[in-house]
Amino acid sequence: MSYSYYEVFTNAQRAFSGLGFPYGADEDAAYIISWLEAFELEGIHLFSSIQKKIDSNFNGALENNKLTNKINLEKRSCLMIGPGLIDFLNFHTLKNNEIKIEFQNCPDPLFLIPLLYRAVKKNIFSKIINQNKIYAVLGKNKIFIHDDIKNNDCSNFILNMSTNEYQISKEIDSFDYNILNTNISNGLNPDQSSWDEISDLAFRTYVPESEESREKGAGGGDAND
Repeated sequence: MSYSYYEVFTNAQRAFSGLGFPYGADEDAAYIISWLEAFELEGIHLFSSIQKKIDSNFNGALENNKLTNKINLEKRSCLMIGPGLIDFLNFHTLKNNEIKIEFQNCPDPLFLIPLLYRAVKKNIFSKIINQNKIYAVLGKNKIFIHDDIKNNDCSNFILNMSTNEYQISKEIDSFDYNILNTNISNGLNPDQSSWDEISDLAFRTYVPESEESREKGAGGGDAND
């Protein structure tokens, strides 16, 4: 079944809210999942596979506000810590023109990619490598994502961020960002069983129908009313 990007984003946002993500953090996490779904990277399915680990367990706090050359995520999901962390690194990239950070114990590096894509609009470009192996490159018009990142099988890596664009080799099977607009226009097709599971989480945020809730304007129990 096909859904609009807005439907995917809204359902994911409500689900994250149901999992205890605070206001703002739920929208950032929903953006990550919706972006991955729009790029045919199974965002909804990945969300459903991790939701039990992050249920009522939100922790997006950064360890400190100083830039270091090594960051240990201690297996905390990038759905929680990623948005604040990348904003922090964006600031220092613009300040220093280029930074190089070693990430350790990152359980889901794929969730960083949409956040790094958002930084491209600020002319901040990224490259993820490990022992000379390229896992991801985000340029102005094209992107490369290695299968190990797609499968979240890359817990330790180096993140380079720069105001100068990293070149994507012609030998690398990259693709341009036009696929995003094309898929959004055509509609998104998440895994249906995963969609249903996420919808159940979203229902946690709905106001139960009662005489009291109707008096407060809750309508018939649907948050859209």
